[in-house]
Amino acid sequence: MKKLLSILIAMTLLATCAASASADTLDEIKEAGKLVVGTQVSFAPFEFYFVDENGEEYAAGFEMELARQIAADLGVELEIADQQFAGLITALMAGEVDIVLAGMTATDERRQAVDFSETYYVGEQPFVVRAEDVEKYKTYDDIKGLVIGAQTGSIQQTIAEEQFPECELLLLPTVPTLLMELANGNVEAVLCSKIVATSYMNIYPGLAFSEIPVESATNGVGVAVAKGEENASLLAAVNETVARVKADGTYDAWVEEACAQQAELLKESEGE
Repeated sequence: MKKLLSILIAMTLLATCAASASADTLDEIKEAGKLVVGTQVSFAPFEFYFVDENGEEYAAGFEMELARQIAADLGVELEIADQQFAGLITALMAGEVDIVLAGMTATDERRQAVDFSETYYVGEQPFVVRAEDVEKYKTYDDIKGLVIGAQTGSIQQTIAEEQFPECELLLLPTVPTLLMELANGNVEAVLCSKIVATSYMNIYPGLAFSEIPVESATNGVGVAVAKGEENASLLAAVNETVARVKADGTYDAWVEEACAQQAELLKESEGE
C-alpha cells in the first residue's frame, strides 16, 4: 500500500510539473487580467514620477508608456512593481513580475538568464556643441587639441580618454554644469548621453548635436522576459507592440514627451 501511495504521489507530482511546464504565461496574464511590470521608477526619462494637471502623481517616462501600450494590446490592466534595479531579473525568474522595463541593456551576461524583446533604445553618446558651431566641428581633427567636457566617473569620461586623447578634458560632476560651461564658451564640446542631453536642451537653448563620430556600446535596451517555451507567446506579443510603436512614430512621441516632462522637473528643482 505504501509503495502504491508513493507511486501515485510521484505520478501526481510529475503531472503537476508537466502541466506547469506547458502552461502559457500569456494565457495566465490574460486570465489574471493584469500585466505586472517590474521596474525602478527613478531613471528619467525612461521612468520617473510626475504630477499631472490634476495633481495626481503617476509613473511617467517612455518605457512606462510602452508598458501601458503592451498591457492595452493584451487587453489587461497594468500593475507597476517599483523595486530595486538589482533585483529585477531575480523577480522575473521567480515569476514575481511578468516582464521588466527598466532601461535594461541586453548584455550577453543578462541574455544567459532572460530573453529580450526587439531593441527600442540604443545608448548613443554624441558630442553636444553650440548650435553656431555645428558646421565647424564635424570630425575629430576639428576639435583636436581643444577643450571638451565630460561628467566625472561616467562612461563619457572613458570614451573621451580612449577615443579623443589629444583633446584637453574638463571633468565636472554634473551634466547641467557642463552644458552651462559649453553655453558660456568655456569648452567647445561636451560628451553626453543623447537622451539626457535632449532633456537638457529644453533648458539650455542654442545647443545642438555634433556629427563628430563617437563609438559607443552596440547593445540596446529591450523588454526582459523570462526564458522558457511557456513565455514564447508573451515575447512575441511584446515584440509585436514594440515593432508597431517604433514604426508608426508613437514611440518617438513618447520619448519627446518624457524629455519635456523631465526638463520641467529639472527647472523646478533648479528653482527656475
